[in-house]
Amino acid sequence: GSHARERTMRGLLCSSRAVAGLSRRQVHTSSKRLATIEGENIFAACTALAAKAGAVNLGQGFPSWNAPDFLTQMGQRMINDGFNQYSRPGGHPEFVSTVAKVYSPLLGQQINPLTQVCATAGATGALWTIFSAFCDAGDEVVCIDPAYDAYKKMAILNGVQMKGVPLRAPPGPAPSAAQDLQLSIPELEAALSDRTRMLILNTPHNPTGKVFSRAEYEAIAAVVRKYPNLIVISDDVYEFTVASGLEHVRFATLDGMWDQTVSVYSAGKTFSCTGWRLGYMVAPENLTASLIKAQSITAHSNAAPLELAVAKCFETAQGNGYFADFPALLERKRDMLSDALARAGLRPMVSGGGYFLMCDTSPVPVPDVPSGPDTKLAERRDFYVCKYLTEEVGVTGIPTAGFYSPENRHLADSTLRFAYCKTDEELAEAVARISKVSFGDADPAAAAGA
Repeated sequence: GSHARERTMRGLLCSSRAVAGLSRRQVHTSSKRLATIEGENIFAACTALAAKAGAVNLGQGFPSWNAPDFLTQMGQRMINDGFNQYSRPGGHPEFVSTVAKVYSPLLGQQINPLTQVCATAGATGALWTIFSAFCDAGDEVVCIDPAYDAYKKMAILNGVQMKGVPLRAPPGPAPSAAQDLQLSIPELEAALSDRTRMLILNTPHNPTGKVFSRAEYEAIAAVVRKYPNLIVISDDVYEFTVASGLEHVRFATLDGMWDQTVSVYSAGKTFSCTGWRLGYMVAPENLTASLIKAQSITAHSNAAPLELAVAKCFETAQGNGYFADFPALLERKRDMLSDALARAGLRPMVSGGGYFLMCDTSPVPVPDVPSGPDTKLAERRDFYVCKYLTEEVGVTGIPTAGFYSPENRHLADSTLRFAYCKTDEELAEAVARISKVSFGDADPAAAAGA
């Protein structure tokens, strides 16, 4: 009777409330800016492919070995010694003092640690701080394509238009070294205007491994001087990985460029501790003031014990040969991988620094697929090549189209990026698998050196 009807009404009421609640939740969507960022995470997709196929994953761009003992032990000591509360927004005084001491001679400036250094949550955090500090909606930012994909995503989230000026291979066969890739100064000049707020440079360059020469940076500086209000972001996170025979040129040291440049660095890259998330910036006082203000809002401060550990370990590393041994280690690993790729008939572009090398994959028997600026990343030739090598060879790289602006993605159709910042055991397994295949265009010089 009445009790049954009451139970039914309560049930209907609960159901209607649940539906109404679900309806309300469904309209809580992401911001329009976030929604415009491509939802496909190509790194995650390739990692999943590698896991499913049991492939050696050379796509992930972080070292697979542990950080040096002198660093991890110092981190533990700083935690145990009680340095576990908030740091200063710009960085712990001891950390920024160490940065000033290390970088004053490198940059040719007497750096003030409290007013010209800003610590951040990784170099990616530094980039976000820079965008937050200096960019307004509608501004333009120019980068060199291909580029670290976070640049473009941060631009989108800040309502900023990103333009990519591509590195181009010279006419003829695929280049054998990343140093052969060239930036067209007329193309750079055409991309810049009075609306350009920032220019992002990166050396050693991710993903190509190119190390920009002094002459190349001087040519860029000559263009920058025409725009005194332009801010240059010098992304130098791979500064201590430069291969023998090459020079790491710091853009801020060129004539007149200190006043316009924010230099970005990474303790994670320098000391193989990317999970510590500690980056830092050095810039003139007027720029650093805005950076510290923005950093105090976005993250307030970083992990105090890790800042202190890195500060103390810079001095240790300068005295124990670490800064000579580290790039030599990476160079040996690079050669180990690039030689194997060349013997298999692929065309590696030997890198000048960083963690990566690019490889021309034209000989891989994957059919060309129609693609344009709007083609999804997982429907482009470079992704199909990655899938083929993962499933048929057992080695995974990363497709490079996602590193380009849409209008330049056709340049990525025949290239993959491989990370060689892996243990010798992992690289040896990758080399063994690569050595079992040949794509009919083997490099006789590499084969002779086998």
